[in-house]
Amino acid sequence: MDIFIIVVILQIAGTLAILAELLIPSLGFLTLAALGFFGYSYYLVFLHSPAAIIFLIIINLISIPATLIFVVKKLKKSKTMSLSDTIDGAGFIAPVNIGETGIAITDLRPAGTARFGEKNIDVYSEGAYILKGENIKVISTENAGVKVAAYKPTDFSGK
Repeated sequence: MDIFIIVVILQIAGTLAILAELLIPSLGFLTLAALGFFGYSYYLVFLHSPAAIIFLIIINLISIPATLIFVVKKLKKSKTMSLSDTIDGAGFIAPVNIGETGIAITDLRPAGTARFGEKNIDVYSEGAYILKGENIKVISTENAGVKVAAYKPTDFSGK
């Protein structure tokens, strides 16, 4: 086989190994393979014509970055390298409102279940242990959960 064809094949293999390193986590093995391909192609060129190495280096300094830029732009357009969808604040819709009161139907230590009207809802306390049957009040609905606290109803009727 002609030495020119072997050098071209090694250069293409080195470039493909660098591109594969972008997509496959190989702990640097593909980079080492690329360096081996390029190094051996330089060695073969040096054996044939030592002055041609400068020409090969110039070609590599232009073609490899151009190829990488082209491929990265194509990957960005195909959206395979990054997550394009975002999560907005409407991801969690609370089944109860802040200030709503209910009853703990299990012990909350700190998580458990509470009844609000006709709905049984998984809730968590702000850290305090709340016994089954105690009155509770919703204090926040964030982080995809319902946070409650013990609640003592006040009777203002004078009785």
